[in-house]
Amino acid sequence: MNIALILAGGLGLRMNQESEPPKQFFVLGDKPVLIHTLERFERHPEIDAICVVCLQTWENYLEGLVNHFGIKKVRWIVTGGDCRQASVFNGLCTLEKDCSPEDIIIVHDGVRPFITSEIISQNIETAIRYGNAMTSMQCTDTLITSHDRKTAEYAMDRDSSYSVQTPQTYSLGYGLKHYRRAYEMGKTSMINCCELFIALGEKVYMVNGRKTNVKLTTRDDIAYLKFLNSIFHDGDEDHIE
Repeated sequence: MNIALILAGGLGLRMNQESEPPKQFFVLGDKPVLIHTLERFERHPEIDAICVVCLQTWENYLEGLVNHFGIKKVRWIVTGGDCRQASVFNGLCTLEKDCSPEDIIIVHDGVRPFITSEIISQNIETAIRYGNAMTSMQCTDTLITSHDRKTAEYAMDRDSSYSVQTPQTYSLGYGLKHYRRAYEMGKTSMINCCELFIALGEKVYMVNGRKTNVKLTTRDDIAYLKFLNSIFHDGDEDHIE
């Protein structure tokens, strides 16, 4: 099976939301961002099932949304952990009870609603062929490092610099093996799957992402997402250049 593991356990702290729902439930057009994301995987012919890792106390609300919008492939709703790494691990451990170690897990941010079917397919193909896959894009801007957030210290080589997106994909057995090893070694604060695998000495294989595969992180992202939503209809984002 190919199973989408959708991460929707964040609080959205960088959105400065105090009295609003978490960012995954921000309404974009006529439905929450998370539902836009789930619909991409619902429509994809290679996706057999979906597991959503949800923010604690919002599980029932999410279940109501899934039923209301007719997302049939959602089979598991799992409570998230206290960080991204813990949330992914919670999802993998839940899937372990019902799935095979050979099943392919496609880990994706619930707040990246304009994932394309092409990127999903390429992730599955690459993970089956090489053992893992990481969606990324070559940087078009020069990247610098700054520890004091005031002065630039080092300019990175743009030609060899890439920004990481999701999905990040691997077999269930591969993921569980490396996440358990990471916890045994005390590596408990990895931001994403590929960072964890690289830290454990693994070679990670890249899949080309897209600028439209944007993540809702701050309020500055809302205008761009609204624009994308106005031009994408019924999953036709694969055909937008």
